[in-house]
Amino acid sequence: MIKEIPKGKVHKKETFMQGVITLIFSQIAIKLLGLIYTLYLTNREGFGDKGNGIVAAGYQIYAMLLTISSIGVPNAISKLVSERVAVGDHKGAHRIFKIAFATFSVIGIIGSLMLFFGAKLIANQWLQIPEAEMTLVALSPAIFFVAISSVMRGYFNGRQNIKATARSQSLEQVFKTCLTIIVVEIIAIISNVSTEWMAGGATLATTLATMAGFGYLYLYYQTRKREIALEINSTVNYQYERVKNIIKRILLVSIPIALTAIMSSINKNIDSFTVVRSLKQFMSEDMAISQYGILGRKS
Repeated sequence: MIKEIPKGKVHKKETFMQGVITLIFSQIAIKLLGLIYTLYLTNREGFGDKGNGIVAAGYQIYAMLLTISSIGVPNAISKLVSERVAVGDHKGAHRIFKIAFATFSVIGIIGSLMLFFGAKLIANQWLQIPEAEMTLVALSPAIFFVAISSVMRGYFNGRQNIKATARSQSLEQVFKTCLTIIVVEIIAIISNVSTEWMAGGATLATTLATMAGFGYLYLYYQTRKREIALEINSTVNYQYERVKNIIKRILLVSIPIALTAIMSSINKNIDSFTVVRSLKQFMSEDMAISQYGILGRKS
């Protein structure tokens, strides 16, 4: 005799699969939108390979700080939250979220300040691309918003709200594509097609897009606050855990994931530190930056 599967479990499984499918389609859309603005920038008169070189150099520094502050965080928080939710400890799950949010807010602010105040030194001494200073300054606030967005995505994933993550990432990429084109065009008119200013505008669009992604997650969280409060009130098996232990557990899960990404980021940063510096011995600075732009676009 075939055992009948409870309807609630079927519904839960279908909901989870719908979230996974939504996430897959969102990643496809993100890649396609990324291709659109990349082609636009590469072929935009006054931007081209030199603009790509300026953006790529600044972006690799940003990516390194981003890796340290947020890579692996969603997976770590998702794991810890889902463990608590599975046993009915919604209060404990939400406490993990609040502690992680506070912790990575501080880490994100530190990363943003480091990039903002270190932009001139990094651009002139490390990269030897003075034009990259503006791109680094424009990117600096994004570290904070990506760090806290990662915490929120991890919390929603742990509660099996995968669609929230997919929608926020898709929205962020839509904003990034549209704003990149709009901001670069406006700056091109204002600056009389200055490659340096256009590159700064392109990275400013990235920062604005990360803010939009966080804005969606925050609004989504606000709409679910009543539901979350009811879950917290119905908590069973609550287990108190010290703040220090929670942070330690998050880091133990996220650091191994981050280390893999850091190794890749280090390789790209070595290129950003050495390629232009070496090429300037044989050609003009503009040509060296353009050649690095071609390398950055293909790597």
